Amino acid sequence: GESVPYLDDYLSRSNRYGKPAMPYPPGPRPFPLIGNLLDIPQSKYALTWTKMGEKHGPLIWLTIPGQTILVLNSFEAAKELLEKRPLTFVDRPRFVMAVELMGLGNYLPLSLYNDTYKKQRSHLKHALSAAVVRSDYSRLLETKARQYVERCAARPENIIPETTRIIGEAIIQLTYGKLENKRGRDYIQITTRLLEIMIVSLQGYVVDVFPVVQYLPSWLPGMKFKRDAARWRKEISELEATVFENVKENMRMQDLQNKHQERQNVQQVLDDEMLLSFSGLQIFLGKSAFLTEATMQSFIRAMTIFPSIQKKAQAEIDRVIGSNRLPTFEDQPDLPYIHAVVLEIMRWNPVLPVDVPHTSRRDEVYDGYFIPKGTGVIANAWGFSRDSKYYTNPSTFDPERYLKQPPELDPREFVFGYGRRTCPGKEFGFQEVWILVASIFWAFEVVGTEDGPESFEDADLFSFGMVKWVAASLRLVGAGLILDALSRPIPFKCRFVPRREGLKDTSSFATA
Repeated sequence: GESVPYLDDYLSRSNRYGKPAMPYPPGPRPFPLIGNLLDIPQSKYALTWTKMGEKHGPLIWLTIPGQTILVLNSFEAAKELLEKRPLTFVDRPRFVMAVELMGLGNYLPLSLYNDTYKKQRSHLKHALSAAVVRSDYSRLLETKARQYVERCAARPENIIPETTRIIGEAIIQLTYGKLENKRGRDYIQITTRLLEIMIVSLQGYVVDVFPVVQYLPSWLPGMKFKRDAARWRKEISELEATVFENVKENMRMQDLQNKHQERQNVQQVLDDEMLLSFSGLQIFLGKSAFLTEATMQSFIRAMTIFPSIQKKAQAEIDRVIGSNRLPTFEDQPDLPYIHAVVLEIMRWNPVLPVDVPHTSRRDEVYDGYFIPKGTGVIANAWGFSRDSKYYTNPSTFDPERYLKQPPELDPREFVFGYGRRTCPGKEFGFQEVWILVASIFWAFEVVGTEDGPESFEDADLFSFGMVKWVAASLRLVGAGLILDALSRPIPFKCRFVPRREGLKDTSSFATA
């Protein structure tokens, strides 16, 4: 639960040396001046923290100049702190470059927990709820899955780009109803560029460590970040203007066509005030698209490694659906193994191996340890996914772990975030993965086109994203550790072998 009333008074008490009344969580011993800089990993950080947890336990305390970091290696700790105490750990770190200099503060992933964030998330929570996704968007997702089958059949050498494209199209059509604006500009290109700018802005700059330098003249040496920020802010404004113009037009048309409808969807919930931050919604949906894309890449990779899993899934598909029609969401209750495969993909490679950092808004205590205000809190999703406390043989790819009674931990509990920072598009993303996976099993056999190792560590298959550093070689990130990329499979080669005739034009196949 939240802090007890006397906690703040208790925490304010300290000994004469100014130390807190309770100890900090355990962690590696810091060095003078630089703290734990040398303990911060430069790659595969989730693996490092998981191993570090074997020595220090479920909580790892790290300090770097100007920042304290708490890594959570325990799922129970993550649920307790990030979900059951949401008002304490709901904020994000201070992103000086991205938010204060480039104006990205209304973008949901970066926004502080303020009225704008609450209003945006409330709209999205209703517009993308499980009930609305099933009732309003199932036909869209089924149509995109059918198009995906046709494209992969026509261009079997282009599987990964086609996967990326179809996922982006689904989210763009969900939001705009079309793929291009009236000037012929591709919305996917627009939102992808916005996301690229955001990622660059989060790579870490000197100003994120020493915010005061933002007030120095831009012509001074080392002030290139100010010139970059001004240039990117201008580009963002131009991209947003393109979006705003068309959203307003779509909203007017939507009002005329659907004013008799009471059901909310993504376009209808955008009132005039929300329109000003519409691009923030878009970039968040774009982030969801990238998460879905990385999950699908993990699925394709898994099927090249585990052909017995693929054969069992295909047998279920053939038994329930047959060869005369494609899968639909109405088939979901009759395809438990397909559902289990999707869950296992999400556990096998959590595409956000560590959660986006949270920040404590006030002093807190957990398990007898003191967590001061301003601490960056990072949940190690990879560590959860490989914890034998929750999973039998966690390094084994085994969908049946979710079919036994009781089932093992559903990875959606940790791959989509926590509490009031949970991804509001999680249901849309999950259902999109499900229909694409079911359609691939129905239409194709996924075959690796290169010999893989006879034995391997599953961690060697994934990129784990990257950590970017700032302040030259100081390896600092003043606002905490920032993900530069999702965890994707290391590049591999594969092809889709058709299991049916006529896949280049699926109009001859029934839809239900």
